[in-house]
Amino acid sequence: MVVEIEEAIVSLREDGIVHVHFKKYVEITVELQGRMYDIYNEICGNGHKPFLFTADEFFSITKEARDNAIIMEGLYPGSASAVLATSLAYKLVANFYLIVNKPKSPYKVFNNEEDAVEWLKTYL
Repeated sequence: MVVEIEEAIVSLREDGIVHVHFKKYVEITVELQGRMYDIYNEICGNGHKPFLFTADEFFSITKEARDNAIIMEGLYPGSASAVLATSLAYKLVANFYLIVNKPKSPYKVFNNEEDAVEWLKTYL
């Protein structure tokens, strides 16, 4: 299953991992979070699945969306989240979220997809 919107592509991979890819110049807002959560729930059904997050250049998240992510965490159908940070900017955003917001579900930042996928498979 693949759902594509203007800002992102969300797909359920054959290995059971949900891949969320944010397109170039996307800024995550509270409004976009709400739409993304609806897509996540559509793809996951009633279950929980591990999520792999990737992004093109110039990805960002508003402070309101960072704060809202913690509030919405109980609704998130992810069993674990791996962020593939291929640029310094994306790595800073991902690590900032980890340090400041302290997500309750397993969350880890990776430099390569193979390591991220292997880690996520332990949460299938």
